[in-house]
Amino acid sequence: MGATMDDRPVYVVIASILALAGAVAALAVAVNGLDIEAEGLLTKMAFSLLTMALFLAVAGSLNMNGQWSWRFLIFAEVLCAAVPAAGYAFGAIDLIFSAVIVIIAIFVILITTAPGVKRWVDADRA
Repeated sequence: MGATMDDRPVYVVIASILALAGAVAALAVAVNGLDIEAEGLLTKMAFSLLTMALFLAVAGSLNMNGQWSWRFLIFAEVLCAAVPAAGYAFGAIDLIFSAVIVIIAIFVILITTAPGVKRWVDADRA
């Protein structure tokens, strides 16, 4: 018998839900204020959609038969925090939106560094 979704630790399910929430928040940033000038719109959407893609990839990796090792998963989660922070630094994303997305990414990082999650990702996920 193969492993089911119930075999995932609760922390992994919570991290996956938060990663999906981060993707939705990044999409909300991308479509918020579409009436701004064209050059500002392009950079805002680029940072936001890259963040959304990273969060979706992290959420996918936290499922059964995920594709990444635990170390690469943490690296991708750090990128989930770094991209909106860089977007704020370049003036493409507002502070509040950037802070919300970074906080979600930090929670995902903290959850996936919990005891048992590393073992599940590296050994028990298959």
